[in-house]
Amino acid sequence: MEEEADPDVENAKTVLDQEYSELLHILTNQASTTLEKLCAPLNSSAGPISTISPPSSPAARVKDLLDYYSTADSPLCCDFLQRICLLCENIPMWLESRLMSASGNPTNVCDISRLHVTESPEKQIIKRPRIDADSWDQFITSIKEFLRRRWKAMRKHLVMDVELDQVWVRVRRVNRARDRPDQTPGRTPDSDVECGFPESRVTLDTFLQSSMGKVTILYGPPGSGKTVLMSRLGERWACDLGHIPSSHLFVLLEFRHLNLLSQTLSFYDLLFQYYPSPQGGENEKIAIVDYLMSNPEQSCWVLDGYDEFQSDLDERGHNNAQWDPRSPRPVAELIAALLNGRILPGCTVVFTCRVREATDLERRAEKVGGLLPWNHHKIKEYVEKYFEIKGNIAVGKHTMKLLFSNKHLVAMSSIPALCSISCICLEYLIQEIQQSVEDKADAQKHKEDLQPVPQIPSTLTTVYLTSIGTFLSHHLNQEAMSVKVRLSQRAILSLTSLVSHYKSELSELFELAWNGLETGKILFLEEEIPHRILHFSVKAGFISETDLRQNGIIVTAYCFVHITVQEFLSALKIMTTVDDKELRKRFSLKTRWPSKSGQKTVFTNSLHRFLSGLASPHCSAVLTLLTKEGHTYVQKRQETVRKLLQQMCHSQMTGPKVLELCHCVQESQDTKLSKQLLSVKPKLDLHNITLSPDDLDALAFVVNSSEEGNIALNFRACSIELEDLDLLSQCHTITNLSFHSRKYEDSFAEKLSTVLPNLTSLKKISFCDARLTATGAAHLASALPKCPCITEINLKGNNLRDDGMKHITDILPKLPQLSFVNLGQNNTSLQAAVCLTKEISSMNVRRIYIDGNNEELMVTFDPNHDRNSHKGEDSGAEISLLKQKWNKSEIQNLAQSLTEYPSISLLKLSGQWKIETLKVLVHFLPKFHITEKIILNGCCSSLEAVIVLTSFMSQCTAVSEIHIRQKSPSQAMIVFGAGSVSKSLRVNYSSFKPGDVTALCNTLIPCHAFLELDLSHSELRDDTIQNLAEVLPKMSSLNMLKLNGCIVSTTGALILVKGVTGCERVKSVELSLQNESRVIFDRTKSDQFSCRFSYFSLDGDSLGGLFEALQSGPQLSELDLSSNKLDDKVIKHFVNSLPGLKVNNYINLSNNDLKEQGMLDVSNTLTTCDNVSAVEVCLAEDPKCLIWFTQCKKKQKCLRVTGTTLTPVHQSQLVKIMSSCQLPVTLEMKNCFSHCVEEFVEMFDSSCAGCTVNIEESWIRSEEAVRLLCHCLEHNKNINSVRIHQNTLCLNLENHNNPTGNILPLLHLSMVNCGIEGRHLALMKDTLQRCVHLTELNLSQNNLGKTGAEILCSVISSLPQLASLSVDKDSYAHFAEILCKSLLQCNELQYLSLSGYVITEITAQMITKVLPHLKSINLSHCSWLNSGGVQLIRSLAHCEHLEEICLNCVQLDQESKMCLIQSLPRTQTLRRLQLSNASTSSSVFDVLAAMMDLVHLEELKMNSWKIVDNEVDLLVKLFPLWTHLQIISLSQTLSSDQSGDKLLEALKSCTHLKELQISQNHLSDCTAARMALVFPSLTHLCVIDISENNIGPKGSVDLAKAISSLKNLIKINLTSVGTSELCAVVASLVNCPLLQDVRMGWNECGDDVAQALVRVLYVCRSLEKIDLECNRVSIVGAEALLEALQFRPALEIIRLWKNRVSPADEEKLSKKDRRLNFSST
Repeated sequence: MEEEADPDVENAKTVLDQEYSELLHILTNQASTTLEKLCAPLNSSAGPISTISPPSSPAARVKDLLDYYSTADSPLCCDFLQRICLLCENIPMWLESRLMSASGNPTNVCDISRLHVTESPEKQIIKRPRIDADSWDQFITSIKEFLRRRWKAMRKHLVMDVELDQVWVRVRRVNRARDRPDQTPGRTPDSDVECGFPESRVTLDTFLQSSMGKVTILYGPPGSGKTVLMSRLGERWACDLGHIPSSHLFVLLEFRHLNLLSQTLSFYDLLFQYYPSPQGGENEKIAIVDYLMSNPEQSCWVLDGYDEFQSDLDERGHNNAQWDPRSPRPVAELIAALLNGRILPGCTVVFTCRVREATDLERRAEKVGGLLPWNHHKIKEYVEKYFEIKGNIAVGKHTMKLLFSNKHLVAMSSIPALCSISCICLEYLIQEIQQSVEDKADAQKHKEDLQPVPQIPSTLTTVYLTSIGTFLSHHLNQEAMSVKVRLSQRAILSLTSLVSHYKSELSELFELAWNGLETGKILFLEEEIPHRILHFSVKAGFISETDLRQNGIIVTAYCFVHITVQEFLSALKIMTTVDDKELRKRFSLKTRWPSKSGQKTVFTNSLHRFLSGLASPHCSAVLTLLTKEGHTYVQKRQETVRKLLQQMCHSQMTGPKVLELCHCVQESQDTKLSKQLLSVKPKLDLHNITLSPDDLDALAFVVNSSEEGNIALNFRACSIELEDLDLLSQCHTITNLSFHSRKYEDSFAEKLSTVLPNLTSLKKISFCDARLTATGAAHLASALPKCPCITEINLKGNNLRDDGMKHITDILPKLPQLSFVNLGQNNTSLQAAVCLTKEISSMNVRRIYIDGNNEELMVTFDPNHDRNSHKGEDSGAEISLLKQKWNKSEIQNLAQSLTEYPSISLLKLSGQWKIETLKVLVHFLPKFHITEKIILNGCCSSLEAVIVLTSFMSQCTAVSEIHIRQKSPSQAMIVFGAGSVSKSLRVNYSSFKPGDVTALCNTLIPCHAFLELDLSHSELRDDTIQNLAEVLPKMSSLNMLKLNGCIVSTTGALILVKGVTGCERVKSVELSLQNESRVIFDRTKSDQFSCRFSYFSLDGDSLGGLFEALQSGPQLSELDLSSNKLDDKVIKHFVNSLPGLKVNNYINLSNNDLKEQGMLDVSNTLTTCDNVSAVEVCLAEDPKCLIWFTQCKKKQKCLRVTGTTLTPVHQSQLVKIMSSCQLPVTLEMKNCFSHCVEEFVEMFDSSCAGCTVNIEESWIRSEEAVRLLCHCLEHNKNINSVRIHQNTLCLNLENHNNPTGNILPLLHLSMVNCGIEGRHLALMKDTLQRCVHLTELNLSQNNLGKTGAEILCSVISSLPQLASLSVDKDSYAHFAEILCKSLLQCNELQYLSLSGYVITEITAQMITKVLPHLKSINLSHCSWLNSGGVQLIRSLAHCEHLEEICLNCVQLDQESKMCLIQSLPRTQTLRRLQLSNASTSSSVFDVLAAMMDLVHLEELKMNSWKIVDNEVDLLVKLFPLWTHLQIISLSQTLSSDQSGDKLLEALKSCTHLKELQISQNHLSDCTAARMALVFPSLTHLCVIDISENNIGPKGSVDLAKAISSLKNLIKINLTSVGTSELCAVVASLVNCPLLQDVRMGWNECGDDVAQALVRVLYVCRSLEKIDLECNRVSIVGAEALLEALQFRPALEIIRLWKNRVSPADEEKLSKKDRRLNFSST
């Protein structure tokens, strides 16, 4: 028999029909694999499969499926509904319950296992757990009742109703490291309410509406009501109101409660720890949690007060682990998992916290919002309601008046909790004031002393301190009521009285607060508080009760009425009992943002503010009452706090910490601290901070303490309420105010415009990168004229457009102190820019910069001038309008505006031009008052435009230069120079046709000023060059033509040379394919010209054409044919044609393909060309070939050959050339022989008489040198003189006819510093003995030793005609003693040099014997033994023929000095006296006096003799007596500039003076001025050394005048002369044509001196060496010197060591020319 149907169970087919549309929607959104599984039973059966075959869309397929089961049997329908519940997702709980109920037990109707026959066990679908609907509803109902009771209890303590749609939230852009995916099933992402900008302002209700399925952070300052709002949110859900569905679970957890959970617990335990457990017991709890885990989207978790949580949310572990809700874990780990979606992914999570913690959570959140502070209306509403509840409306009105009269209290009251404390404080204060009034009346009546009237609190600390009085007074009233005593108004006690009365209770209360602060505890259980203190605190109102559920049991807990109250009481504890160490530990600023190293705390970090406030003198009285130590102790603690604040004022801090410091300074009420802070940080930068009214009030306090001004406030992306901007009006001393963010828009500007007039010291206002439009600009424009001190306005990065700019432009003339305006990036047009330029033309504009592409628009004014009168000096305005789309109309408007400017230094215009537009501008150019230049970029892309601008040069006499670049980027610049006698036109990077260049030059013919035409880097074909060459002679004013990079062929270059040489004004032609190319013309007819033709490919024909062109021009001074690939064949052709070419100076054939035969052909010009004076050829690494010419008769010629190995045939030809020359030839050869020098020397016969041969080889030294000497003397009897110095052999040849026997005709032999030893001298003994005619022998600076001395003594006896002997500084100390033994045999000896020896008595006696016959004696660097020196010097008196004495570096004692003084007057034939560095400690006066009779003196060297004033006077008297004086050296001798002045004045009489050395003498400008007067009379002066003196800039000018007169100057030493300003000195060197050596190291000279030297190089052709080491020459100066080197082949070296040239550039320049030397040697 069938079972009866259960009347409570619905029919499956009926349910399917009723929920058809809902199921259609759900199934359509399922995955295709799910639909396949739903169809699987039908596909495997024999039923009508075609009915549900896959149609064109999923919706159609689902419709077929539902239609099929609607008509199927009940078992099949039940089976279908079961499978829907098992397989499908996102089924609402109510629908799922109905389907499961209607389908019944699946095992009774169908074998469900068949649904999975094709799947493995691992892949079988596990359906989410189900829960009985009634159990769920009962659980939800119990929670709702719990939340309603919670809110009801909380509401009793609130003053006003709380409505979420009346609470405002600022939505902040989320800034997190990674996005948390939206895991809400079936929900599509939606955008938050952010208005397209980082922040928006919405109500809390609106903010939370879009938070479903997201992690939301709601932050606010302490006391902003976060806990109250979350409780209200829970109550609304419990009442089925709000946006959270009533069927969802609402879980409200408080972190302050979670702190009490020290043990680990599971997720099950966490949920039921604070919520009532279901009636069904543990199974039902498990079912509820399992259901939540499977349906996370149906729960909302509110976690309140994360800032009070004592632990950090640890995310480091369990990232990939499977979470078991039954597994116990720490609470922090459970909350972190909930936050990061590892449990309940897709649930709604709301965190509340303070601002600091919001940043910590922000990277996990999807919505972040901050509670906005109360506005004035809300504060007023609260105050009225507060006193309405109190039943004292009159007091409320009085309180309202007091509160709003104090901006600090208003700012503080913007926080709800602080507003409540303010009311409590003012309530007590008003009662005190009322009692004070009554006491005043009584005192006047009874003539008693008056008590002071209570003051309104000015800081947060004093508010809290006054509130203590309220709490204590309330407790006193409670006690009175308990004993039925009614207190009268006169019973209200003062704060000090109350504190004194409750001192013990307060101390214990402070201890409780302090212990909580130390342990991080804000909730206290009843057993944790002493009963007496608990009773006192609750009754007074310090502590409030709260319910706490522990293990399912509700217990009573206690906390301070606000967490800041606990901190304030802890601060009182610190100031009264805690030691200094703890005080310093607790006193630290906390930033508003968390850091990785920062320790988390549950408190608000207000402790430092309270400690600062308690350091104020206003709190001293109360603190003294609370401490046992007395007033001195309190003052010490307060001073400690002030010192800590002083230290912080001088430390580096971020913006948030600076703001906190401002709060502390305000609390201390110490203006000295404010001034210290502003002195260190005059600019306060605040970035991305939400600023409360309290923050602005603190800033105002600090800023107003400044008396000097220059204080800046920079708000960058800071959130500020419009109403709060009024607080900025307190900042009277602020000078710089800036706002940077898209948060600031027109309404913000409107409000700001009401504040600006109150900022009387404001100088700079910046409103940048914001959303300001014309409307906001109009508001600001209305306020700015009311700021008389404004100097800068910056509105960059807004959206003003033309209308907004017009508002700002109109007010600019009304701002008398304005110096700068920035209006860039405001979407303005060219028309607005032109309008701006016109409107400010009457102002004293210094700079206008407008960039169309970058949208830059800046104007600078000069506030130091009267902008309307334009009186006084005016340097002119700089006006730039760049990258504009110019048209004829706009350029005309602009040009008319520019004519109104009295002076424009720079006008720069760029953009897109048409020729008509350019013509309009050029038409107006003469009307402009341009002082410097005009730059027009993009205007000269066509030749027509070039002609238009070029014609302006001839028309306008003020134009000095025009620079044009035709190719992209097209550029043009017109330079103006009043009174300029020369003009320059540059047309570069152009492409000229033949007619183009003719047209261009024709426009320049009318120009009468000296003209420089530069066509560099332009394309000039040969026919174009032909036209250019034809028109050049017509350009009579042309001074220079530059063609760098223009000439590309040899043919074109030859065409130009032929053309310009026909011009009689041509001065120089320089053409090159790689270097510069230019033609220089003289103003009149030129006598001679130079030609440089390099880096071409010249063959015989082209060389012939070049010669033909050169011969038709003026006299050729220089010809440079270097780097032209000339080989020996072409060189031969060139040499043959040379006699027909007249050259005055030199021909340069360097860097060609010259070989040995070519070298010989060039050398042969010494014979073929009479005016060739020298030939230099180097075939080594740096090929060099120079032919030097002379126009005067010389006595000899010179041939230098370097770096080539000559065959005997070549050697023979070289000797033939020398013998064929009509004049003697000096042959200098270097690195040409590895051997066989002897054979080469043998080739010189008598036909080479008078010639000199110098051979330098590294191997010529020591024994090789001796052997070479002997061989040469043995095989060539024409050698008259041999000198070997170091590695150089020098032979002089003479014709000696028929030498007698073995006698050698040698007259002079010198072997100096060539490494000869005694054993080597033995090799040449025989040779020396055969030189019986030898008159000079010099073996100095060798190592002859004792053996050599003995051999030399034996040789001297065979040299009867020996007149000069020099053997200086031999290594053997007794060399002189041995040598002197043979001196008596030298009857003809006249010159003796024995420098550097020890003179014994024996040596002195022998020298004394030969002294009477000597003309010269050199004993420098010698030292005396015993009386040998005295004997020698005394014998000088008997030398009747002595002409030279050299005693340099000899130690003269007093006796030696006296002998010298006695001997000098008797040596009247003396011509040269050298006493430099001769040591003497006594006066020099007597030595100078002894020289009075030396009237023939020609040379005097007394370096390092310290001459004092009277000795200088004596020396000055001697100079007129020494009329033959030619050399004077007095370095390190003079002691002052005045001495130098006297010395130079006396030198006027020494008209034969050639060399003057006065270095290291402290000479300065006075001596330099005297040089300018004296040097013109010293016409023979050729060597000057004034290095290491102290000549200044002024003296350098006089020095330049002095040098200008020295026409014979050869060498000048200006090393470390004393000044770097040496341009004038260098420029004067052009007057010294014979100059060879210039030394200017260690002067800190720059590129200007290097450029001046370049000009000297072009004039002084004899320059060989320039020393510029250790200066400030950069790559610019070095490159200029490198360029000049091309024209000075005679210059050997330019030293540039230790200058400002990088190593890479040094290497690059050295490779180009090795004469640029950057090394230290």
